[in-house]
Amino acid sequence: MKICITLIAAVFAFSPLYVGADENHEILEKVMKEGLKGDDCPLAKVLDGKASEKETKDLATLIGTMKGTKAPVGDQGEYDKKVEELIAAINAIAEGDDSNDALDRLDNASNCKACHSDHKPKKN
Repeated sequence: MKICITLIAAVFAFSPLYVGADENHEILEKVMKEGLKGDDCPLAKVLDGKASEKETKDLATLIGTMKGTKAPVGDQGEYDKKVEELIAAINAIAEGDDSNDALDRLDNASNCKACHSDHKPKKN
């Protein structure tokens, strides 16, 4: 009986970790699918100079949801730096900086392979 109670207590104690992991995954998945993936995604429109002010601000808001997420794999500090740079780069453009330097910064910060190589779990 003590073992059952201990197991049940452990499940309840660690269940927030699973919820957090699911929420983290959902945030990253939403940002990738709705903002960064595809030839006509909001990111592509921003980089091509074809996004409206609203679309740019909406993308900045979406990307901003990545702040505080956990690295699926790899070094958390390096992941945080990449996320912070991506947020800063899109925020600069959303605040009106449409210079080539700002667009190049966003292009570099949104490099999929740079993040996926270090932080995307490998499929078995």
